[in-house]
Amino acid sequence: MDQSLHEAQARVRVLVLGLSAILVFFSAVGLFLYLKPGGNSEPTLEELPLFVAGPLDGFEPGTVSYFELEHVYIVRMMDEAVLALYDLGPGAQAAVEQGNDAALECRAQFIEDENGLTSFGDPPRGFENMVFWEPCAGNVWDAAGRHLTGPAGGDLDRFPVGVVDGIVRVDVTSRRCMNEVSSAAPCIPTQ
Repeated sequence: MDQSLHEAQARVRVLVLGLSAILVFFSAVGLFLYLKPGGNSEPTLEELPLFVAGPLDGFEPGTVSYFELEHVYIVRMMDEAVLALYDLGPGAQAAVEQGNDAALECRAQFIEDENGLTSFGDPPRGFENMVFWEPCAGNVWDAAGRHLTGPAGGDLDRFPVGVVDGIVRVDVTSRRCMNEVSSAAPCIPTQ
């Protein structure tokens, strides 16, 4: 009986050692994959699929540039900051979400503020007489995308933007929704 007990214990030890070796192997592989370059970190701005807007010196402070195919406004603030704003306001997004594709024609336009609408807020320095205006509903935003007046009641969405090696790059795949369009779809896909 002692011999069969010893044999059973030996088999259990071999089994435990084998399982331990397999566990160590897979742990090592997992750790390697986790620690390898790019394995555990968020992608950097250089690694993301980006829209390259152009050299930073092509965007003078106090200017707004529109990229129609990407539906992006690049705003170069007087303090040198760069913003990337989506051209479809929350009201139009909600209409599209409800099936009204005609609302896609309601994209914000950057215009001169002939009616003094910037007086509703504190316009960014250098943009005192310029606003984003949505022709369908009459929503108005300042140059930083902050809602000033109109029924939408929300700011313009933003895209992550950065300057890498003097080039303005925008991650058009990761729009930051500033307003909830609906509980099911807080942000419609960029269209």
